[in-house]
Amino acid sequence: MVWIVLFANIWFLAPASQIFSPATKPNGHVHEFHISRCEINWDERSGDIQIAAHIFIDDLETALQWKGVKGLKIGSDKESKDADRHIANYLSQHLQCKEQNTSLSFSFLGKELSDDKMAIWCYLEVAAQKNIKKVTVENSILTEIFPDQKNIVEVTINGKRTGFVILDGKKKTETFVF
Repeated sequence: MVWIVLFANIWFLAPASQIFSPATKPNGHVHEFHISRCEINWDERSGDIQIAAHIFIDDLETALQWKGVKGLKIGSDKESKDADRHIANYLSQHLQCKEQNTSLSFSFLGKELSDDKMAIWCYLEVAAQKNIKKVTVENSILTEIFPDQKNIVEVTINGKRTGFVILDGKKKTETFVF
């Protein structure tokens, strides 16, 4: 049996077994789907590219632990003072934007807990990019540890949604024409 599931305003088909009998991960957290969401917004007047990435905390901490970073306790009262630095470093390695083969450097502005406290929104910015014709996005967030990871990327220009793609471990890159 297959069910239709709504996640982040996007419908997915999923086997009933994935919905009604979720697997428990070694760290005790339960969620079957490995999904992140990345919203990329470009304002032509200012030239700024704003990026918001929604990532589940337990998955991000698992990825950082694989890199030797432990005990961050992201989003808790006991969060490590180094958490933002490690998150920014991870994102710089796994989320990249290029304009005509030139990497665009982003600034990590900060993060906030999602309403359900299971994920964080990370905010990044690339300042003053004028006359952009196309941007190539590489999103490999969490694909190094979860073979079923899906990374949703939405692109908005001047408030109008112009692009959408779901990337994964096999397809990590997409070019968006502005």
